[in-house]
Amino acid sequence: MFCFFQSEGLQQEVENLKEKVEELTVDLEILRSEISEKGTDGVASDYQVKQLEQQNERLRDALVKMRDLSNQEKNDAARKTKLNEDMSKESTALKKDKEKLQSEVASLQAEMIDLKDQVDAALGAEEMVETLTERNLKLEDKIQSLEEELADLEALHEMNEELQENARESELELREDMDLANGKVAEYKRKLDATSETIADYESTISKFRELVTSLKESIRELQSKQAEAGQKEATPTIETFDFKAKFAETKAYAKTIDMELRKLEVAQANKHIAMLQSFMPDFFVNRGGDHDAVLMLLMIPRIIGKAEMLSSQVKEKFELTEGINRETVLKTHKAEQSSFGNNVILMLSTLQAVLRQYESALNTCSTDLLLKIGTLLPEMNAHEKSMDYFVDLLRKDTLDETVSLDLLEKSIAYFQQLYTVHLSSEKVDCTSMMADKIRLTTNATASGRTGTNRNIYLDEDLETCCNDTRTCARKIKRRLPQKQGPATPLNFGKEIQALLSEAGKNITHIVRSLQYTAAGAMQQAALLTDSEGLLPKKIEEIAYQATDKVYGKEDNGPYDTLRKSFGMVVGAMNKLANAMENGEYDFDGTHEKMPLAPVKVRADMLRTQIADIELMKHRMATKDEEIVELKKKLLMKQEELSSQQIRLGLLEKKVENATRDSDDRTDQMQRKMDDQLAQFKKKEKQYEETLDSLQADIDALEQEKYELKERLKVLSKKSLLEGISRQASATSPLSPMGGMSISMQESPVLQQQIVTLKEALKFTKNENIRLQADQMKEKMAKLPPLRIQINLEIPDGFPGAADLKNLVKQTVELQNEVNNLCSHPRVVDITKRKPGLEPASQSVDPVKELIARTTLLTLLEKKMQELQANITTVQAANRPGGQVRADFSTFPTPQFAKMLHEKSSDSMLVAKKYCSTINGGIYKKLNCTTVTSFSGFGHNVKKYRPR
Repeated sequence: MFCFFQSEGLQQEVENLKEKVEELTVDLEILRSEISEKGTDGVASDYQVKQLEQQNERLRDALVKMRDLSNQEKNDAARKTKLNEDMSKESTALKKDKEKLQSEVASLQAEMIDLKDQVDAALGAEEMVETLTERNLKLEDKIQSLEEELADLEALHEMNEELQENARESELELREDMDLANGKVAEYKRKLDATSETIADYESTISKFRELVTSLKESIRELQSKQAEAGQKEATPTIETFDFKAKFAETKAYAKTIDMELRKLEVAQANKHIAMLQSFMPDFFVNRGGDHDAVLMLLMIPRIIGKAEMLSSQVKEKFELTEGINRETVLKTHKAEQSSFGNNVILMLSTLQAVLRQYESALNTCSTDLLLKIGTLLPEMNAHEKSMDYFVDLLRKDTLDETVSLDLLEKSIAYFQQLYTVHLSSEKVDCTSMMADKIRLTTNATASGRTGTNRNIYLDEDLETCCNDTRTCARKIKRRLPQKQGPATPLNFGKEIQALLSEAGKNITHIVRSLQYTAAGAMQQAALLTDSEGLLPKKIEEIAYQATDKVYGKEDNGPYDTLRKSFGMVVGAMNKLANAMENGEYDFDGTHEKMPLAPVKVRADMLRTQIADIELMKHRMATKDEEIVELKKKLLMKQEELSSQQIRLGLLEKKVENATRDSDDRTDQMQRKMDDQLAQFKKKEKQYEETLDSLQADIDALEQEKYELKERLKVLSKKSLLEGISRQASATSPLSPMGGMSISMQESPVLQQQIVTLKEALKFTKNENIRLQADQMKEKMAKLPPLRIQINLEIPDGFPGAADLKNLVKQTVELQNEVNNLCSHPRVVDITKRKPGLEPASQSVDPVKELIARTTLLTLLEKKMQELQANITTVQAANRPGGQVRADFSTFPTPQFAKMLHEKSSDSMLVAKKYCSTINGGIYKKLNCTTVTSFSGFGHNVKKYRPR
């Protein structure tokens, strides 16, 4: 929208510049022609005259602007003086409060001084102490009785609060009922007004019927007289005539006088009631710019609307607003001027009503701050209401005619429009009332426009057609508008339609004013002519040019183009709105917005809460005063106790002084001891740090040596390891420079941090390797064939080779225990007992010696395992028939038996079982050789026999 308005402004500037260029070109051509005719001297004088005229016009514009600026500065000065007065009043009130508080403080200080003097006087009196003890006992009894009374009073207070709450609730309910009753009364009053209007219509119809009856009676009388003259002797009954109209008028006037007296009494009572209520209100409510002004402003707006409605209805009755105007009525009578004046008044009143109804809707939804801000403008609004009262007074005196100036009404309309655009343009708009008011304004404007075109003696036939089109569209829209008291839903449209309505109203008012100015100018010129003469078309065009220039100002492009353009915009807007209303585009969409609480009710609730808070604070102040009195009594008692305690305190202070002296001496001694211990502790701490540094260097060297040994163990095989060990026995240790390196590395904090991180990473990798090795061992163990655990391992009696079998089982168990101990208790070569880079003191401490002993132990275990396997095969072959082959020097197992022994236990199948009966009826169990354990660390299988 901003870009749109900016582009429009730029286009207007371009058009203005084009006009200036055209004017300058015309001036240039004129100058050239004058130079060619008169010469340079005469042209220069004419050109200077024109320049002076232009300067005069510019100076006039500057004077107008200066006048506006001076008026604005005067208004600002008046506002600032008002603010200054308010601030001065507030400052005086604050000064008074300050003086009161200072006087209270001075009185309290004097009381405090008196109380101190009394306390000082009563310190050393023993008799006073005895009397005070007696008083204390009496006061304790009184306190007990007062506490009991206080409990009773608190219970009564709670009951009183409950009763007050119930009373408040009942008051609220009664107020709601009263509001409902007032609403019903207002509805009944509206219905009564409507019935009174219908009664007036009925009375008008009755009067018309009575006039018709009287005319018929007169015709009947004439016929009867004619019949009597003709000689007819028929008797005709005479109809008694009775003036019903006069009788009804008398009764109606009598009833109106009674109603007026009653209403006067009600108004007097209401004013007295309001005055009494205002006396109960606080000062800030009645102050200037407060809530009272806001309430009066809210009452003023519907009052002005009602006065405008009454004025428009009375003007319609007073002036005969006829549409058919001919030459005779224009030139010979004042009916045309009166009808034009009446239509103009009605148009202006409808404009004022439209603006004030938007005030009503905006002030019912705006904020409380904005309401109070507009309430400060009440005196200015009162001045404009007085202008409305001026026209009402003229109407009452029957002096309102076409000679009365309407400048006051125009100023009021301009004031309210300007105030609305400044303060209330962003508030919520009642779309239904806005549409109804704009349509009413359009219909009134079309009526006034038709009278203007008729008075202008057919200035342009297009205006007549546009006026009729606008009127028909307005009637269509008016039929579709929802009634205020009907069940129809309200209208709803956006800002664009609101702007379109306001622009259409603005254009149609410009058209009407242009036509009125044209008609007034034409009448002034026609008054100078005779009846037979008439105005020339060129003269009327000049008057029309002046009228449009006066109304449109810079936007004037001549009466024909300007009025056609304005009417085209109005007709287009009315057609668009009529089509939209017929299609239901602005109908209610069903979304009920939550209506905000009216700002007047919000302020009323705030005022009630403030009054309630004030009452509560008064009650609290009363309770605080009572508490202060009780505290003063307690203060006296405490001061008496304090005098006795001060005596004790003096004795205790002496004791404390003696104790502090002793404690100071002790603390000095303890401080000396603590300083000595701190010095010793620092020395020991330095020694510990030095030892820790040396130990850390040794640990780093050992870690490096350990890492190198592990790498060598992984790379070398068993034979190369033995050869390397024999070679390294004579060689010197290469780890001697590592200590110095580690010591030098400790000097750098960055290297120390890297060492710590590397240690943590090494620890993590070790743990991860252990975990992975454990997982790998689990997988290998899972892949092994299942063990066949024998429940009964006893050898049956009489079994051949039982002694050999027992011996083999014993040897197998011993070998298995040795292997398990070796696997479960790994040993690392101890190199902590010597310094790095030095030769061992003896061969027994040499780590090479320990490695050699470890390898010899492994070879011995391997030999034992091989011997045990050979013994097992021999025993197994000896106890199985066909399992041995005897030779000259030794016995060997058969090839079939050896093949059977080397087969896997999981691949063997049970084909048959053979049972042999003995002499005692027992059964021998067959022996089977199975693989029990596989030691992957040595690459060999250990087998043993066990009975199945």
